[in-house]
Amino acid sequence: MTEKISTGCSGLDQVLFGGIPVNTITVLMGAPGTGKTILAEGIAFQNATKEFPVLYLTTLSEPLEKFILHGQEYGFFDSNKVGESVFYEDLGRMLLDGGGVENVPNIVADLLLKYKPRLLFIDSFKALNELFSDQSTRRLMVFELASALSAYSCTSFLIGEYAQDMTTTLPEFAVADVVLNLMKYSTNVREQRFLRVEKLRGSDSTPGLHAFSITADGIVMYPRILTPKSAPDYSPKVERVNTGISGLDEMVEQGFWRGSTTLIAGPSGAGKTILALNFIREGAQQGETGLYVGFQENPTQMARVMQNLGWNGRELLESGDFELMYRSPVEMQLDTVAAEIFSRVLDGKVRRVVIDAIGDLERCSIDTQRFANFIYALMQWFAVQNVTCMMTYEIHELFDVHTISGQQISNMTDNLVLLGLTGDKEMNRTIRIIKTRGSAHDNRRHDLEITNKGVFIKKS
Repeated sequence: MTEKISTGCSGLDQVLFGGIPVNTITVLMGAPGTGKTILAEGIAFQNATKEFPVLYLTTLSEPLEKFILHGQEYGFFDSNKVGESVFYEDLGRMLLDGGGVENVPNIVADLLLKYKPRLLFIDSFKALNELFSDQSTRRLMVFELASALSAYSCTSFLIGEYAQDMTTTLPEFAVADVVLNLMKYSTNVREQRFLRVEKLRGSDSTPGLHAFSITADGIVMYPRILTPKSAPDYSPKVERVNTGISGLDEMVEQGFWRGSTTLIAGPSGAGKTILALNFIREGAQQGETGLYVGFQENPTQMARVMQNLGWNGRELLESGDFELMYRSPVEMQLDTVAAEIFSRVLDGKVRRVVIDAIGDLERCSIDTQRFANFIYALMQWFAVQNVTCMMTYEIHELFDVHTISGQQISNMTDNLVLLGLTGDKEMNRTIRIIKTRGSAHDNRRHDLEITNKGVFIKKS
């Protein structure tokens, strides 16, 4: 089994199936500001000990003093390790003082003999590009450097502001065993960062884009959720889950199947949030822990809704069986929320989940297909863990509904409940079950009444 080095970021270690293989060359690529140096220094300080020294070489991108000063802003930086197990050297100054870029392999070899590091970083390696007179000289230097690093059994990292098209032309990508690509997408309201494993010799990794954020402690990564390897098996848990809504359970033979996902779709004001809250409250009253993930009503607004329903919101939340997770739809990132939900589900305590509403999640995704894949994978994990989920989706048509949801979300869910508003003078609320998998159901439209005494379905 290949020995690996932890990156100091649990999410990235998960993506790399344990970390960076030892005695390899890794290229950390990405545009300026994507977090390459923060990731590199985090790896350095995570692993540095007197028995496992680290050598960090800066080049022509930033003065060494300024480089170290910036690193001190992060929680991983340990000043006690500097000069003891983490050693900084200014390779750029050595080259300017007459070393010559062609002599980089010899200079690095001398530093390897001096410090005997187990980890080596050159930041920025791409900054050496401009010093070469031709590509053949550069290719020869990279080959000689790779040979020197292999001879000294050193795990190395070459950091640079590389673009995607450079991966097929520059020699460092040919000699690299691992290539990690850091990306940044910016809009007027949010900034999202992702990492993708472009290359990993001798080991497997999780494919696709993995979101990460830069915090005071360094890089925090949220590996994308994959569909579980084992298919859901519904046979061990043939049981129904009550919704707590008078009349609804009877419409689907005493409740939805345990482990199923129900989509509640309807226009604004039709009662989606109220139904979802009742679903979590019913579980709490039965001793089933529920997680309510909301993006519109903050805790203060939610407390007001509960009060209007005649509930004791404080008592519900303090019981421990009704968990409220609020995230603002302006700043949130799809993968961050997904990771939090996923973590709570895998804890094994949560039995019911509400996501209110998935349209907010869809808007913060950079890719529509990626969003659909995420929803599908999440629903499969709910099924495997026997967690019963209810999602809400807002329909834009107020009275005449022509489509339920985009991205085929309505096709993925096990159950589909359509809420509506009548266009007459009273504008009554209505409810109709469009589908339930593996169960008979009442497909007639009924009136839905919401009062401070509860939610009721009036049978037609």
